Amino acid sequence: MHCVTTSGIAKIIFGSGAKLIVEPRDKSEPKYHELKANGTNGPKVCLATDFSSHNATDGDPRFPKNNVEATRITGDNYFSKAVIMSTGDTCPITGMKQCKNDAGDGYEPDEKLNFLSLSVLCLRILFLKTIVFNVLMTIRVWMR
Repeated sequence: MHCVTTSGIAKIIFGSGAKLIVEPRDKSEPKYHELKANGTNGPKVCLATDFSSHNATDGDPRFPKNNVEATRITGDNYFSKAVIMSTGDTCPITGMKQCKNDAGDGYEPDEKLNFLSLSVLCLRILFLKTIVFNVLMTIRVWMR
C-alpha cells in the first residue's frame, strides 16, 4: 500500500492494484521437455510449453508459483515456462522426446551463398584499396 499526501490536508491511499490476464477460450495442457547440457554434470532444465492457461503449471512442484512467471510471445496464444531442476528431479516428458545438443548444428553449406559471400569480400577489398589509393594521391598533391 502506498500513501500520498497533498499539501498535508488529504491522504490518497493506493492498494496493490489489479493484474489482468487475458486467456484464449481453448484449453491446452502443458507439454514438458527436458533440456540437458552436453556433459553429464551440467544443469538440467524442465521446459513447459504450449499451455493456454497462465497458471497451468501452478500445481506442479517443479514450477514454484512465486518463483517463475509464465511468458507468452507477442502474437502467440500459448504460454511457456522454464525452471532449472535440482539434482535428482525429473521432468514429465510429453510430446517430444528429450532434446539433445548434438555436435551438428544443422548447417549445410550452400555453394551459391559461399560464392556470393566471397564476391562481397572481394568487392570490399577493392573498395578499401580505392580509398587508400585516393588518400595517398591526395597527400601527394598536397605535398607539392
